Amino acid sequence: MRQLKIYIDQYPDKVPLEALRYLTAECNYGGRVTDGNDRTLIETLLKDYYTDRIFSEDYKFSPSGIYFAPPHGE
Repeated sequence: MRQLKIYIDQYPDKVPLEALRYLTAECNYGGRVTDGNDRTLIETLLKDYYTDRIFSEDYKFSPSGIYFAPPHGE
């Protein structure tokens, strides 16, 4: 969470989502994941969460619509 907050605060105009995906997939989890297929899976899953589409109110993480990012606010 701290990494995400730092990047959001440091880049208020355009969050560097590609850098965040890399940090999360490679730096945070990369050392724990030893299977190449698992690493590919993590990278693929993160593309659904660290995406510009998340800023759209109608973007959902799943087809069911149950999972979504909370609206912007305090």
